[in-house]
Amino acid sequence: MRLDFNVLWVDDQPNRVDAQIKRIAKRMEDEGFQFNSTVCKSINEVREKVGANVFADQIDLILVDWDLGGNQQGQHAIAAIREDVPYKDVVFYSGQPADELRKLAFEAGVEGVYCANREDLVDEVLGVFDSLVKKVLDLDHTRGIVMGATSDIDFMVNECLLAIQARSDDDGRQALLAQARGFIETKIKGLMELAEKMGKAKDLAELFEAHLVFTAYDRLRVLAGALDSQAFQAHKGYRESVTSYQQDVVPKRNALGHVVRELRGEAYVLVDGKGEVYTLDTTRDLRKLILGLRADFRGLRDALRVAGAGTVAPDAARGE
Repeated sequence: MRLDFNVLWVDDQPNRVDAQIKRIAKRMEDEGFQFNSTVCKSINEVREKVGANVFADQIDLILVDWDLGGNQQGQHAIAAIREDVPYKDVVFYSGQPADELRKLAFEAGVEGVYCANREDLVDEVLGVFDSLVKKVLDLDHTRGIVMGATSDIDFMVNECLLAIQARSDDDGRQALLAQARGFIETKIKGLMELAEKMGKAKDLAELFEAHLVFTAYDRLRVLAGALDSQAFQAHKGYRESVTSYQQDVVPKRNALGHVVRELRGEAYVLVDGKGEVYTLDTTRDLRKLILGLRADFRGLRDALRVAGAGTVAPDAARGE
């Protein structure tokens, strides 16, 4: 399971489903997931999309209209889809009552699909979503979702820093490098002191404090400092998102990597080394926060790429 919930939507009149897409997206966002729909208007478009193995692997649900126009019907689209994506859930819908649609689907030899009237489609999709999520959304899986999503953001931080470097002149690049080296040198000094201390350790627990250098947290500090410089004032609005991720997400992400599962009452919870408890509700809130910040990091990365013509000299980047 990912932070994204991807739907292949087959309807020859995509404008008809705009309002439904918004309703579904809002509900899924409330649960900490992003709804992404790829709309195909014809069976040929379906074949083009599902023929790409990467896209097929990312489909979570398929929605198919019964009447696709031009003498094409939904069962033909489902047959084409199942050639490449045989095991995904399908919701078949039309303007007819669901019972009538089930009968038509049966007569057409279409099996193993959900059927819904167009007016009830949103509720049907959300019901399938809830069912799919409940199958996998235990505490261990939701921890994996958080880890995967934050890894994506960490990669975007790298891309943002490289874009800033590309836009900078020699002085600006040296300023960025100097700040990064400063963090690393401080860490190395600390590690040398820690190594000396560890050499005298008399208990394994004392050895658990050793960590790596120039971490994702350090890179966020460099990025926040660059966005605070005069040369990147046009992008300074993103700095709040960078620091929010740094302060509100990274510590929880790191803690989730070292939690233990405990039974509290009748439910399992995750407990970190400081005794903080993580439940399905708290991890859902964390997913929602990550969703918004992920969109901001994408916006920053894209803005830096678009604005990449020419070079500018940022002020010496400031650490946090």
